[in-house]
Amino acid sequence: MTKGKIAATLVLLATVAFALAPLVRPSVAELPIPLHHLLHAMMIAGGALSGILLAGRMPRERRNGTVWLVVAILSPVFAMLLMWPSAYSYLETHPYGHVVEHLGLVVLGLLTGYGGQRYAAGIGWASGIGITAMALLAIGGYGVAPTVATQTPSAQPATGALRAPNLAHGSALFAQNCAVCHGATGAGGEGPKLQNERSRKSLAQAEQWIENPSPPMPKLYPGTLSSQDVTDVAGYIETLR
Repeated sequence: MTKGKIAATLVLLATVAFALAPLVRPSVAELPIPLHHLLHAMMIAGGALSGILLAGRMPRERRNGTVWLVVAILSPVFAMLLMWPSAYSYLETHPYGHVVEHLGLVVLGLLTGYGGQRYAAGIGWASGIGITAMALLAIGGYGVAPTVATQTPSAQPATGALRAPNLAHGSALFAQNCAVCHGATGAGGEGPKLQNERSRKSLAQAEQWIENPSPPMPKLYPGTLSSQDVTDVAGYIETLR
């Protein structure tokens, strides 16, 4: 075995051992994204270097240029696809999937360097540097699923106006608690007229008014009236004409 192949084997073994780190330390997936991609670039560089050393300086007549050129061109593309955002989060959170990803990057780096060097002396170095540079550019965020924008829910009434009011129950509660001041039909008395209140307040506003009334109107919520009771009474008041 030549010195070049011995060196290639040692580099490849060291790179593969590095790629197996998630099996020993699963917490590697929790590293900051830039550092994580830097480690990926190192694995790809190790694979590319071992490929270049394996190919060596073969005589021109023994080269099959077209095939190896295609390998050197397509391997970096597949390496970037392996870090595609849709697959990244799953692979990074499953140790064996994470190792498969790492080994895939090493193999693709090896094929890039080997294929380039088999095509022509020196091209392996160029293609190896190219794929490593692509991996380094990933430090900027490639392979990270975009943050999903979340909307802050708008303020909702405490009772939640989305609940459908029970008008029959609201009518009974109104007769029991409200009619003495506002009149049996909401025509007014000691309290203000509530007929056509719908034109002045929305259901949500009516609920808020019942929950936090201004004196002398008594505060019946949450002692006498529950949240649903407030919705029912407010809904009934909205029907008064």
